Amino acid sequence: MSLGFGILGFLNYTPMSGYDLVKAFESSLAFFWHAQNSHIYLELKKLEKKGFICGETVIQSERPNKTVFSITEAGQKAFFDWLAKGEGESALQFKSVFLMKVFFSGNIPPAQSIEKLRQFRADCEAYLERMQSVPASIETYGLNKNDYQTIYWQFTADFGFCFIKTCIEWAQRCITQLEDME
Repeated sequence: MSLGFGILGFLNYTPMSGYDLVKAFESSLAFFWHAQNSHIYLELKKLEKKGFICGETVIQSERPNKTVFSITEAGQKAFFDWLAKGEGESALQFKSVFLMKVFFSGNIPPAQSIEKLRQFRADCEAYLERMQSVPASIETYGLNKNDYQTIYWQFTADFGFCFIKTCIEWAQRCITQLEDME
């Protein structure tokens, strides 16, 4: 239910619609937690069924009606319990299909591996460019929050910048080594 806890985390700051949550995930957590629109809306239904959130329909004259969700007391308790305890998660374990392919790439020609690594580097550079909007998002979403809350948003953004820059440097080192072998 990690996605659910992310949703509860956002709703703990302020009530939001599903659309608002999608935008919040895209502008702040996307680096380390990708959430598709359909998954967010599905999770909202589950959270509402558990009594962790409640939705209120807002009638709009110029647009379709929307539901704005708020966290309940039970939702806050579940969220704070989740924050306080570890669930056996490790910050050092993650899955990467790309890295598994790199590991086994000794079975394909170096030129093909170089091309994959160049594409990875280009993707990382493009992502780094998109991340330039994150500080402005932190500022916008943090307008009514205290500095103690928003500094953690800055911590994760800084991690994202450092991680992507490291990926770019790593890819370039790999490309250089493979080019030297040719």
